[in-house]
Amino acid sequence: MKLERISSNKIKYSITFEELTNKGFLQDELLRDSFVWDVLFDEMLDEASRIYELNDFGAVSIEIFSLTSRELVLILTLEEEEVWHDTIIKDELPEAEKDQGLLYRFEEFDHVILLVKRLASLNIDCASSTLFAFRDLYYLKMDGVSIIHDTIESLCSEYGEEAGVSEAYLEEYAVKIIDKKAFPLIDDHF
Repeated sequence: MKLERISSNKIKYSITFEELTNKGFLQDELLRDSFVWDVLFDEMLDEASRIYELNDFGAVSIEIFSLTSRELVLILTLEEEEVWHDTIIKDELPEAEKDQGLLYRFEEFDHVILLVKRLASLNIDCASSTLFAFRDLYYLKMDGVSIIHDTIESLCSEYGEEAGVSEAYLEEYAVKIIDKKAFPLIDDHF
């Protein structure tokens, strides 16, 4: 069995059918017996742990890269334990730990102005709000709206719609028009 580290979390295995036969695996068993695969994968993980000193890893995926008459090439992808725990689904977090921010998309800047004026008339101010422009659309990120989250969300839905992209995506590709103070600046100037 030959191992080659492709990236920090990917390892390529090349195993000849002769090696598999010497280990007690028969070619027919590999094609139909899932227990044989479990044993083989356990051996692969043990070998990777020994060679690359991997101790803790969470999810593991294995894909067949190629299968020839002479060898089987597999790619093992490891997801480290700490990364796995950081990717908990947002809905599974306790209420206090959820990000209470909202991110909405608007077709016209006038819709953003109307929303801000409507919220100002209700004495609602977002502590932190950022305005982005991307592909002829405007995106408004509002943080710190936990107390009146539902009210703001329903009003945002009247003038726009949920963004469908992440804030990180906007940070990378959009133009940031107003950072952190969009609500007061729009309310003061329009």
